[in-house]
Amino acid sequence: MVIYVFKWLNAAENLCERQAIKRRIPYPNKERTLLGELDSRKFRGSMLRKLGTFERAMLITNQHAPFNIISVLRLENAPAPHILREALLKIQKRQPFLRARIVDRGKRSCFEALPFPELPFQVIERTSEDQWRGIAEQEMVHHHDPSAGALFRASYIYKDGSGDLVLNVYHTIMDAASGMNLLDELLQLCAGDITDLPPLELAPLMEAHFPPQHRGLHRIFTIAKYALAQMGDMMRFNWQTRKKRTPPMNLGGKGHIATLTLPEDLVDLLSRRGRKEGVTLNSLLNAALMLATNRHLYNGENTPMQTFAFPNLRPYTLPPIGPESLANYISMLRFTVEISGEQGFWNLAHELHTQIYNALKLGDKFSAALMSEMLMKTFTTLKSMRMGSTALNYSGKVPLKMQYGEIKLVDLHGFVSAYDLGPEISSQARLFGEQIIWDFMYLDTDMDAALAEDILAEIKLILEKASQDHV
Repeated sequence: MVIYVFKWLNAAENLCERQAIKRRIPYPNKERTLLGELDSRKFRGSMLRKLGTFERAMLITNQHAPFNIISVLRLENAPAPHILREALLKIQKRQPFLRARIVDRGKRSCFEALPFPELPFQVIERTSEDQWRGIAEQEMVHHHDPSAGALFRASYIYKDGSGDLVLNVYHTIMDAASGMNLLDELLQLCAGDITDLPPLELAPLMEAHFPPQHRGLHRIFTIAKYALAQMGDMMRFNWQTRKKRTPPMNLGGKGHIATLTLPEDLVDLLSRRGRKEGVTLNSLLNAALMLATNRHLYNGENTPMQTFAFPNLRPYTLPPIGPESLANYISMLRFTVEISGEQGFWNLAHELHTQIYNALKLGDKFSAALMSEMLMKTFTTLKSMRMGSTALNYSGKVPLKMQYGEIKLVDLHGFVSAYDLGPEISSQARLFGEQIIWDFMYLDTDMDAALAEDILAEIKLILEKASQDHV
């Protein structure tokens, strides 16, 4: 254990050395940027900046298996393909990371401007209502070559005014907040609500804007304290789960998706009941996910289970960083709770809420982000255990509207590549309009489609009961 502590402290000292980049090389003027079909790997562009700690963690993750964010916009009165293509070009000119690649410069990975960035865009004839699902699953396993760029690609499934846009972005450069803002701007451009958008400066290094106690020498001590707490939690988990089921190691496997929509009336009842109980919607959804997973994968066994949450750090930086600049400003927080299939829902929801609240209050979200590179190196090197049973990224209310001029946004989905070292079932949820659209990712080595649908049905049943009674 002492050896691990010294390793964490050494990592913390290295992080301290990589402190705030005070001089940033600007991106080339947009007039000099060409959108051509040349192989940009033969040319060297301008260095933008070094990758931050969490960005390097995502890069390590992608080296083990593809790790992408897949966004799906389902449209009626959809824009013609050429209009969407022009809008995507404008978005690409606006966002520096969409004109960049990741290269090694000495011992460090850096973002570098592509001398001749391409627009990876394809149009697919729409042949069925659910065609987008197959495309989305294909995109989850697409391996971006970060040294070649571009770090995104788009597929447009279109026919006779109906269109489904499937946007695949390398997770290292985008989080949910900036992704939703990008989609909103894209739809405004397609509808003609705006005609152009000015180029943005490169998103700054996240950790350079952390509060003072999480920068410089101060963060060595906060990281060490957090690392010790996490190690203690992991030791207790391993001890308490002896001879009990834990997430199995099934390397490989194909990722699949499933979707659950919580209607407006149910969301309203849950929100009212949650406020009365002093519990957030995020904690309610997490509790239902963990309870349903326990009942169907663990046969209701009384056992500790681990879940992950992904707090948005943009509001907590100094100064706060808005969603306009594409970047990945999130953290990963792991929580362990004792669960049994017959456990009371509200007791579990309160336990999760308390743990999440305390972690955010103590600043664990910053320490977890700073430790993420070491964490992913450990998981991808040892390949001896999974990161948990479940994961939920709840984004809250998204900025997208249901109508953009003549264009109608009828459905919205978001997925992250299913990952064999990650949780058994991961999910992304958001409030769109007055309903919650909840998207799930799983591997066929962990469950089949029928079992996944059983878990989703169980989640909805749990939440319906919880909206009325203590269960």
